[in-house]
Amino acid sequence: MSVKAAGFSLMEMLIAMALSGILMLGALRLLPHLQRQNLQLQSQVRLQEELQQIMNVLEKAIRRAGYCHGICQGTPLILQRDCLLVRWDENSNGRWEGPEHEESEWYGYRLRNQRLEMQRGVSSCDGSGWESLSDPATLAVGELVFTRAGRQVTLTLGGESPSFPALHLTLQGVVSTHNAP
Repeated sequence: MSVKAAGFSLMEMLIAMALSGILMLGALRLLPHLQRQNLQLQSQVRLQEELQQIMNVLEKAIRRAGYCHGICQGTPLILQRDCLLVRWDENSNGRWEGPEHEESEWYGYRLRNQRLEMQRGVSSCDGSGWESLSDPATLAVGELVFTRAGRQVTLTLGGESPSFPALHLTLQGVVSTHNAP
């Protein structure tokens, strides 16, 4: 009665285990690097989305500035280095409701403490009661600049990711002010 030998020898098993161990060590060393790159990419996408969303809000406010369904008094668009004050006739009643009015049509946007803030019913960039438009956990706004040339306003908005300070992004847009003189 002959018994056939089946399976792997001890030497083959040891070699297979050694090679598997080397491959596993390589994969384990690569995994943290891949995870960090993934987090950095997610932060970059989040930074882009946050800045673009804020840029859209500011561009829309600049485009609306000066709209009046009648005769409105005052300056509809005031640009400063890190502050924007705009007025528009939101309810189309022919006048801009002042800062003291419950439904004021005066809006302000400013950069303060690496946050973009907004407030309704303001006539200056000072004071308290401003609401943050940016989340400081995902975005540190470092730059907000408005420059005007005729009916064109150039808006520059820059920020970085607090979790990856090396991730810095600057967006720039040009907006036509059709309603503002």
